[in-house]
Amino acid sequence: MIETAMEPTKLGIIGCGAISGHHLELATKSPEVEVVAVADLIEERATKAAEKYDVGTHYLNDEDLLNDDRIEAVVLAMPVFDRTPVAYKALERGKHVLIEKPVAANVADVEKMMALRGDRVVLCGSCRMGFSGHAAAAMKCVQSGVLGKIRLVRTRAVHAAPSKPNDEPPLWRESMKLNGGGILVNWSCYEVDYMMHILGWELKPKTVLANWWPVADKMSAYAGPGSDADAHFAAFIQCEDDIAFLMERAEFSSATTDQAWEIIGTEGTLHVPMVPPDGKPNAVVLDTFVPGKGVVSETIWEEKDGGETDTDMDNFMRAIREGGKIATDLERSLVLQNITDAIYASATSGASVSIG
Repeated sequence: MIETAMEPTKLGIIGCGAISGHHLELATKSPEVEVVAVADLIEERATKAAEKYDVGTHYLNDEDLLNDDRIEAVVLAMPVFDRTPVAYKALERGKHVLIEKPVAANVADVEKMMALRGDRVVLCGSCRMGFSGHAAAAMKCVQSGVLGKIRLVRTRAVHAAPSKPNDEPPLWRESMKLNGGGILVNWSCYEVDYMMHILGWELKPKTVLANWWPVADKMSAYAGPGSDADAHFAAFIQCEDDIAFLMERAEFSSATTDQAWEIIGTEGTLHVPMVPPDGKPNAVVLDTFVPGKGVVSETIWEEKDGGETDTDMDNFMRAIREGGKIATDLERSLVLQNITDAIYASATSGASVSIG
């Protein structure tokens, strides 16, 4: 945690759904934060959050919270199409903003936030996987040069449909209207951010060829009514310096669960566990070619090694109070959004698309 004698930043949290608990847990445990108020359109959610985390004030809309002069910074924890107009208002009123992922529904929305930002701090929640010990170990390994010339970056996370669907699947989860997309924006924004972080944001995407598919008819009950976005997508991204980036993710799939995050070079391959295998401990494994022995595997980080480097809340607070570097700012978020927009555009057109 941050150690400083500065006054805590006075924070408001808008949206008291599931992800708000992550932010409230971190904020209420940090001496650098004073949670002044929470807000939600559903009164029961707002009052429950305020009671659980001992927050003195709750509001039933974003306007009242943003008009609270005590509040310096806000967390926006709701679906993207509700969130983006509130982000504009928060920036116009001079608030620092921690915005949930995905940062926006399209590139134009990110660019508008950049125009409104001024000297405010804006951090996107897609960065949170990069604060782990395994990300730090992977970054150190990449920087050592042991992989040789990087050829391929690969992320694959295909999750089998469970035996029964959620009784009330979220309406926004696979909705172009409410969330700007489906599994790509819900989860793969983490993966792209994570791999970009490990590679020092040196990966430069150029073109993409992609496809996506909605939830299959037999699994339709697993997605909310009216779902019209991706339950499964695949993309081939050609990057500068002759590097390819392969991405695939699916939920409610007919395949057994399989996941892998890999960086493959001419001399070594790094297996990086962004999310641990079910029931198994996390481990970062380095494969290297040794003449006379073939490929030799070495575990370079295990879960017991720990090594958590930060949290998204700490990073946000440090940037506000000390001018520290933001893990994923709007400029980096724009890179992620350009990739997302190009994947959807390629899937719609059936042709490769240049990435902005």
